[in-house]
Amino acid sequence: MYEDIIEEVMKEVLHRLWYENTSMQKTALLVLSDGRHPLSEVITKEYNLLIPDTDGSKKTEELYSMVSCAEVILITSVTVKQLINLALLCGEGYLEEAIRYALLLGKRIFVLEEGLEYRSYKATANKTFYRRLLEYEESLRQYGIIFTSESIFPFSEKQVKQTLLRKQQDDSKGITSFTKAAFDGIEEQVELKKKLILEKDLMNLNVKSQAAICIEKDSIITPSALDYARAHHMRFIKM
Repeated sequence: MYEDIIEEVMKEVLHRLWYENTSMQKTALLVLSDGRHPLSEVITKEYNLLIPDTDGSKKTEELYSMVSCAEVILITSVTVKQLINLALLCGEGYLEEAIRYALLLGKRIFVLEEGLEYRSYKATANKTFYRRLLEYEESLRQYGIIFTSESIFPFSEKQVKQTLLRKQQDDSKGITSFTKAAFDGIEEQVELKKKLILEKDLMNLNVKSQAAICIEKDSIITPSALDYARAHHMRFIKM
């Protein structure tokens, strides 16, 4: 009888030790969400989740502590108001507070594109207003925040580093990381099928500012063309 009890106790101890050891090996992921976009089972199993209390009862110091402990931060949903606040680095909500502090600490921040509220209004929104929201999204990208889909969200340290490396390479080449969903929201889209893109090529397109220029994957953009594109708020999209 006692042997059976001892055996059961040992099993429970070993199970707890295994669980704690496994949790310690997982990457700490801080999840910032209003609950409208539940996490997939894969993410909940892969990461050691940190989920703050969003009802406003927790002190700022506690939220900052969770941001400090997190190795990766994932924002699963962003309202229009939150997007504007994040882009302008203002607002007093828990999300805005957390992201401002995370940017100061140089944390890796990801946003699920499925959770961007404004994109669901693309068909009805005022075009000028929608374009401005696209610019706010681009501001977050310039802060180093990466937009991704839950289906391809990095699930390992290696994948996180590869994602960051691809972003740095695109930034150095003047290529924005717009996804097709955001790209479809831009009014003017022009194809430029050339291997070497010069400043005069962009001038000859005779397009409005903030146009999306679709180029080939192996196209090379000259520095003068990049300067012209930046001055006219053009975005290169490698197709």
